[in-house]
Amino acid sequence: MKKTAIFEQVVDIMRTDSSTKKDLTGADPEIYRKKIIDDMSEEEFLYQMHCYLASFGVLGHVSFFKKNSKPAPFRLRRQGNVLYVVEADPATNLQKGDEIIALDGREIMALYQEHRTYFTSPTEERQAQEWKYFMLKAESLTVMRAGKKSEIQVQKVNHVQEAHFEVKCLTPDTVYLKMEDFSSEEKIGNLYQEAIPLLDKAKYLIIDVRVNHGGSDSLYFPLLRYALPTGKSLLDLDVPSPGMEVLYTERNVDLRRALFEQELEDEHLSEESRQFLLEFVKELTLHRGKGYVVHQDDESEMAYLADIVGLGKPEKVFILSDVGCGSSGDNFVQIMKEMPKVTVLGRSTMGILDYSNCCFVDFDEYRLLFPTSRNLAIDAGEGMNDKGVEPTIFIPWTPEHLERDVDLEECLKLCQEG
Repeated sequence: MKKTAIFEQVVDIMRTDSSTKKDLTGADPEIYRKKIIDDMSEEEFLYQMHCYLASFGVLGHVSFFKKNSKPAPFRLRRQGNVLYVVEADPATNLQKGDEIIALDGREIMALYQEHRTYFTSPTEERQAQEWKYFMLKAESLTVMRAGKKSEIQVQKVNHVQEAHFEVKCLTPDTVYLKMEDFSSEEKIGNLYQEAIPLLDKAKYLIIDVRVNHGGSDSLYFPLLRYALPTGKSLLDLDVPSPGMEVLYTERNVDLRRALFEQELEDEHLSEESRQFLLEFVKELTLHRGKGYVVHQDDESEMAYLADIVGLGKPEKVFILSDVGCGSSGDNFVQIMKEMPKVTVLGRSTMGILDYSNCCFVDFDEYRLLFPTSRNLAIDAGEGMNDKGVEPTIFIPWTPEHLERDVDLEECLKLCQEG
């Protein structure tokens, strides 16, 4: 398929099928029609497509990429003129704590100004994904490592780092859970099986979602019983819920129905998740071609939530949050923050729930991701785009976080204070 034809289809989808269309128009396509030609290089094509979609200002849920692309196995955080390596696979030639001060001799701030249209967000902590692109492209990185300046090159690796899940007792009465997504159903099920005997005796529960790539809300529902007041369900609480509307175009419905039907074939799918997916398919069929329709909670979901009742233990729950937590992770932190015995520590989440429930469109070797639902909080001026869910206790990120777990230490102090 020709590159110019792909661009025109993407423009049409963003104007017709993306749930952002009510609020966001993006850049004038004419700007990119002058830049995108059929015989341009693939790298330049992907760059220009990214710039066009970045103009919509939607993090995470609007993107265009090669289908066989893999996420770079390192994490970054920008502060001013420095890119800090927060985590890295050793095979990349990067180390945790590296301070990247220049790419191919260009300072970070200068590169940002030159390529500003490539960045979806103006906030530094939400630019990590775009900076990965420039780091992988650079032939030389100027790095401060252990006080010494050197020149290195990032090595590309073929393997993908899997999401990490962990349960352990930090003290005799404190249980720690780490969950890096809400999509790995089999791993999450195993985590819960291991954690439940510990949680039944714990006084404090710490849930670390500072890195959480989202997934399905239903996979964190079992945790609600540990955060809810004793004997109360989520339906008993006055939890703010602005609701959402779903854009049911014919293309959206066909794409999402195909996606759900594929997921239903997963042999590891739990019965609860299967029922949720079947309800989604039913709604898609019912509303196909009707445009925006306000979502109504179905009876099976309400009944499921009504059965999740708060337990007496743990006495207190702490959530560790950061900008690496998004999508269903945003929702998890937002809901948990409303619970009386929950305290959220750290920094704001990514904040990508304004537009969600995404689907894919394939164009030969390329793929477009776009959202089909819209959070009604936007209408009240309370959207979370580029803001995220704020913590109860804000702990600013500093390079000291690279040397020790500042957030967890603060959390343990609160546990000791009772």
